[in-house]
Amino acid sequence: MSAVLLLDAGNTRLKWALVSGSQWLAEGIADYATLDTFQAHLANLPAPTRILGSNVAGTTVAASIAALFPQHQLEWLQSKPTETGLHNQYREPSQLGSDRWAAMIGARSSSTGDLLVVMAGTAMTVDAVIAEGDFLGGIITPGFRLMRESLAHGTADLGLPEGTTAAFPQSTGEAIVNGALAALAGAIAGQYALLTQRTGRTVRIVLSGGDAPLITSKLTPALAEQLMPIDNLVLRGLNCLAQLDPTQETQ
Repeated sequence: MSAVLLLDAGNTRLKWALVSGSQWLAEGIADYATLDTFQAHLANLPAPTRILGSNVAGTTVAASIAALFPQHQLEWLQSKPTETGLHNQYREPSQLGSDRWAAMIGARSSSTGDLLVVMAGTAMTVDAVIAEGDFLGGIITPGFRLMRESLAHGTADLGLPEGTTAAFPQSTGEAIVNGALAALAGAIAGQYALLTQRTGRTVRIVLSGGDAPLITSKLTPALAEQLMPIDNLVLRGLNCLAQLDPTQETQ
């Protein structure tokens, strides 16, 4: 049984999955400071014949991961003008983050209509993909944690108080938590409105990432009806690419 190791090297941690075709053999999350533990865990699993990944964490992280697999040539994804029927409308396609590209490929494997692909992690990205296969463009905004930290660093007294979700916050902690979530939900709502105006069709919201449940709590009922939560969207996109016929050319 040949296995492929998929890697999603994000800003704060590494997500991984070991797959064989459409079968997921194992998956997990590793801290960059304890990559040796990640390697030890893999020792108990089938050895991968190929390693395919997305890296937005920089060259130092890439080198640290590569050092774990000296017998392999790691394949780091680069965004392309066209791949798997998805057309990249970025002015410079290669400048699009590989995680966003993989996420859109993964989203289209689950739904072929008009999509708003939302990745809610350290940063939140909201990308518009239409049924014809065009990635129109998208936005990037600080994620939930970064929004809270920006207030803590930019003010004298606010700090990082905790708070629960509430319609009308009644403490500083609640005000900060709900303000950040409202801003993220508002960014999604704004792009959703623009995309529906552009196509005149129903738009599904594919939502993934660690802060997805928190953001969901702030979406309007109308938006929540169009929600399609999918875990590990980047890894799913990478798996779609791993299953391509290697003899096929992509532009």
